[in-house]
Amino acid sequence: MSSVAVVGSLNIDLVIRAPHCPHKGETVIGGAFGMAGGGKGSNQALAAARLSAKSHIIGCVGSDDFGRRLKNVLTENGVDCSHLQTINNAPTGTAVITVTDAGESSIIISQGANSLLDDGAMTTASEIFESSDAALFQMESPPQTVAAGLKLSRQHGCRTFLSAEPPFSLPDEVWENIDYLILNEKALSFYAGHKQHKSVTSMADEILSRGVKCLAVTQSAKGGMIFEKGGENFSFEAFDIRSVDTTGARDAFCAGFCVGLCEGMPLKRAAKFASACGALACTKIGAHPSMPWRHQVSALLGEAHGDDYEL
Repeated sequence: MSSVAVVGSLNIDLVIRAPHCPHKGETVIGGAFGMAGGGKGSNQALAAARLSAKSHIIGCVGSDDFGRRLKNVLTENGVDCSHLQTINNAPTGTAVITVTDAGESSIIISQGANSLLDDGAMTTASEIFESSDAALFQMESPPQTVAAGLKLSRQHGCRTFLSAEPPFSLPDEVWENIDYLILNEKALSFYAGHKQHKSVTSMADEILSRGVKCLAVTQSAKGGMIFEKGGENFSFEAFDIRSVDTTGARDAFCAGFCVGLCEGMPLKRAAKFASACGALACTKIGAHPSMPWRHQVSALLGEAHGDDYEL
């Protein structure tokens, strides 16, 4: 069993269906409302656990009902919450999400306790980094904390993964502490200096030149591309599914990519495994409810590749 330390945000998602996202000054009459766990860190930790990894979450929640609810859900799904801090006098992070009839989502986040995850929490988590195969980060935590965590986890022998979204500027020295970087095309353009006239390949080469070992560029329904320093670049396809809500899909992809590589899957196989995870996350409404289980991923891959496809 692989072991993954996930450092990141935990939110309660308030989700409402709507025919379309409101324009400036517009009020839209929506449909169904739901509340579920979310936050990139929370999603990825939950997905890793459901994919049969030993999963740890390092983050912050408030001393409120939302915080207790998140901790209970993660614990019930096998996520180790021993390094999940409860912050008094701070609310748990909250996201307000609009999901359109086409399955696309728009999100506004109130960081709450997530903004208080600091360098000290990274030092306290050293024992988790030392015993884990990989450390997985996102950018819904303070950038300086992410930078400190990447450096510390690398020092303790972890393979490092960064889902660098939403995009924030990072210190130059951070890049050489990233083994696997996962971006969408918009974030790739941001980190490459908004060079939209450049091809994806040329922007990826620029990122790799900074010290990153491998870059995965996700392209939603088009699949994505993998760029490896000194290795073979290749594309991977998306799965043909009926999308009802894309919230959390990239988090499921990130967790799948991390778990697959930690289990020793070759890069192409890990990308396909991750793509199946992301596709399944689009078939249910809400982030936590949509994080896929290992048997579901195996079934989808079996349908696509035949019964002899084993994981």
